[in-house]
Amino acid sequence: MNKLFKIIIILSCFVITSILLMEAWRENLNMDWQKYQRKYKDELFHMAQTAQDRSNAGDFEIMLRQIVLPKLDRSDRCVTCHIAIEDSRMSHMQNPLKSHPGDYLDTHDVYVVGCTSCHDGQGRAITTEAAHGRGAKQFWEQPLLEGPFLESSCVRCHADTLQQTPNSNSGRVLFQQRGCFACHSIGDIGGVKGPALSDIGRASFHKKMPVPENRERLLSQFNGNVNLAYLFEAVTEPDAQPKDTLMKKMDLTEEEVTAILVYLKSLSAERRVMDVGVSETQVATSMTMPKISSAKSLSQVSGASAKGYVIFSRTCVACHTIGSGDRTGPDLKGVTSRRNGEWLKKLIQFPTQMTEEKDPIVMQLLEKYKTPMIDMGLTVEDVEEVIKYLKNPEAVVLDASAAKNGITSGNEKNAPKVTDNAAIRKGRVLFQGKQRFLQEGPSCIACHDVGNDSLLGGGRLAKELTTAYSRLGDIGMDAILKNQPFPLMREAYKDKPLTRDEISALVAFLEQAEKEQKDRPQKHYGSKMFFIGFAGFMVLLGFYGVFWFNRRNKPVNKDVYDRQTKSAKKL
Repeated sequence: MNKLFKIIIILSCFVITSILLMEAWRENLNMDWQKYQRKYKDELFHMAQTAQDRSNAGDFEIMLRQIVLPKLDRSDRCVTCHIAIEDSRMSHMQNPLKSHPGDYLDTHDVYVVGCTSCHDGQGRAITTEAAHGRGAKQFWEQPLLEGPFLESSCVRCHADTLQQTPNSNSGRVLFQQRGCFACHSIGDIGGVKGPALSDIGRASFHKKMPVPENRERLLSQFNGNVNLAYLFEAVTEPDAQPKDTLMKKMDLTEEEVTAILVYLKSLSAERRVMDVGVSETQVATSMTMPKISSAKSLSQVSGASAKGYVIFSRTCVACHTIGSGDRTGPDLKGVTSRRNGEWLKKLIQFPTQMTEEKDPIVMQLLEKYKTPMIDMGLTVEDVEEVIKYLKNPEAVVLDASAAKNGITSGNEKNAPKVTDNAAIRKGRVLFQGKQRFLQEGPSCIACHDVGNDSLLGGGRLAKELTTAYSRLGDIGMDAILKNQPFPLMREAYKDKPLTRDEISALVAFLEQAEKEQKDRPQKHYGSKMFFIGFAGFMVLLGFYGVFWFNRRNKPVNKDVYDRQTKSAKKL
């Protein structure tokens, strides 16, 4: 029996040692990237024509390679496998030994820009599966971008529209033509009925994922890219989530869906500066952005003022109405007859400039409505179309699908809002600073105070906000928190914008704080605080008199001195 055990132990040790040796050989001598580099080295010898070429081929070292990019906070090991990316002689080879297509590397320094800045993927990985992050069950946040979706990364560096990004260009135009701005905002432009889309291209799959019944199919369709799968579902099946959405299904071709997906994928808070690895003298040729130019392109709107109507519903309706009363800003019915035409054009295009110049009328409006008008990035042509619409808003006809989809023209009252306790609690802790804002902006209580029992001593640097909600309403508060129009606030939240959820929570808290304040009037202590403080002082003085009255005031060394004196007398 002992002999059998010995044999089993010896065999087990042999098997384990063999497995460890095989794995060590695989990881150190037989990884896929090592095979690719050996093949590339063989190709170098095969293409060598001179003694120097053969010497260079012999000097090529099989090793792990990476591009370290401190400015972009990433390290890309893609060149470990794609070793020939800059070798134009390898254009005939198959990936990963194929040189980079096109002339992009002439204007993009790969050792400054890297690979994942454009292609996404997992830069630190050294296996194909992990680096590309593909597969229906991989769930990588940023899988490798392929095909037309590669265009979505160009906006990270290039501010202009490029001829090399036709799908992204078409998607942007479709986003305007289909009236998406009426409900959704991108940056400071757009409506507030739907979710903000400024960072939808980087939305975490923990929050944005297809519903279970569509998940497997869509993840397989988009090679495990959860973000693209979610965007496709949102565009083609808007009622999948949430079920009670106001968004209606659009009649889009397959090419139009792809174009919109590419554009939405490009919407990200992660943007690169133009001077990081991109040649300014040889940068890809830019092109003028197409504009909505005819009633024919406005499939849901017709009439002489159709284009101005679309621009107004996209950029102005959040603050203004036409004949339905004031919102955050004044009712604009008849404004073209009340104001000078040139003055009105300048105000619409350059409102911030007119505020800084302290135009008398602008100052009067600011005194009344409290919220300054912000620049919306409109062109001269856009301004002309808006004024044409303001002159004759009745000259717009919405077809049945437009009315059904809830497109607005500024003539509707504000819709009622539902506020839940969770949003109020979140707004309270955000205001107090107990929970930090996502972008690490300062807490509101540092500058503002609110008359609420849950808050102790807010700041006095800026306006007291107890009655802010009744003065500004949902839309006005949303506009201020989103755009930070005041100089000190703008500086405090520079590059640290609040998210849509944070804005909604703060508005909900301020609304509730005002309601509670009305039900429970604020206490004014006045001179009572003086008498309370004086009484407390007298009590402390009494304690001092009782416990210290008979205490002798003497230095710390008096006992030592007394002992020495007594000893001297005895002597």
